[in-house]
Amino acid sequence: MGKTKGSAVLTAVKILRSNKERARELLPAAMHRYLEERIVVASWYGEEVVQELTRACAALAPEGEQDVYEKMGAFGARAHFEGLYSEMLDRSASARARSLWKTQHDSGELSLTSETPTSASYELTGWDHASREYCRLLGGYFTEVHRLSGAANPHFVHPTCRARRSDRCIWVVSWGAT
Repeated sequence: MGKTKGSAVLTAVKILRSNKERARELLPAAMHRYLEERIVVASWYGEEVVQELTRACAALAPEGEQDVYEKMGAFGARAHFEGLYSEMLDRSASARARSLWKTQHDSGELSLTSETPTSASYELTGWDHASREYCRLLGGYFTEVHRLSGAANPHFVHPTCRARRSDRCIWVVSWGAT
């Protein structure tokens, strides 16, 4: 099983800790420890842990809330690029994608497969933890990275997904001309 860095766990745990009682109802008993234990951002945690915590976070959203996973992805991007990884915004989008994925995950290869003046395509191969929800979160993350880099009104589509039996995930982020 693949692993991810504690920063992804911490983002979800902060949300869940703000409503601990409801989070306890949503999480399996074995996951309750994440509501109490210190999360070490430099440590590795199972990808399945992050996905379970993420699903619980989404369930805490107000009923009818749209784009919950995309908003969580955008929140994660802002946390990364306005904090610990702020120097990465100065790199090319391709370098950012590869570097950041490798700092956060021990499996999978993320690359920028094409880039035009108003779009970029991200391709993720070799990662066995894709789910529809987590792929929406990643789409929100990639979109927010482009917004933080100055793109006007970025949005994404996810035409190819491992959760839909493809051998890879592809996100195409497009934006208006600036």
